[in-house]
Amino acid sequence: MEQKTKKVKKRAGKVIHSAVSKHAIEKAKEIRARYGPVIDYPTLLQLFEDRRCIRHPVEIRFVSDGIEPGLFGKTESVSDNPDDGYVISLHQQFESQPEILPALILYQSVLVNYGDLATADDAELFASTVLDLDREVYYTQIVTLTDALWTD
Repeated sequence: MEQKTKKVKKRAGKVIHSAVSKHAIEKAKEIRARYGPVIDYPTLLQLFEDRRCIRHPVEIRFVSDGIEPGLFGKTESVSDNPDDGYVISLHQQFESQPEILPALILYQSVLVNYGDLATADDAELFASTVLDLDREVYYTQIVTLTDALWTD
């Protein structure tokens, strides 16, 4: 089976972008209402089993190899069939920091729900809404965590 690495990317087309972003925000609000107000790592693992929230199965791994410099993680499909699931790989330095895992994992999870239609904007909107954080505060947190991995 060939694994495909997906990255959150920029998307052309304002209509599609608007529809995906709108749906991601609505889904994030649903998740927050169902699982909030505190979305910690154990709660996140529980909601990842709920197909109303996360469309496909997900396995979370902590690795160093394969994480590109400047990134904190990656999302890969297990096969060409999304129902076979995805692997969200995070840099191994985060494994012992469960308090920050929801922010990192939720960012990556937009690729599970929206595939190639997902953008970095969608990831920020989705994760910050689920966590009830101001988007700029969330973005700063992600950038700070990522920068700490790659600076000496």
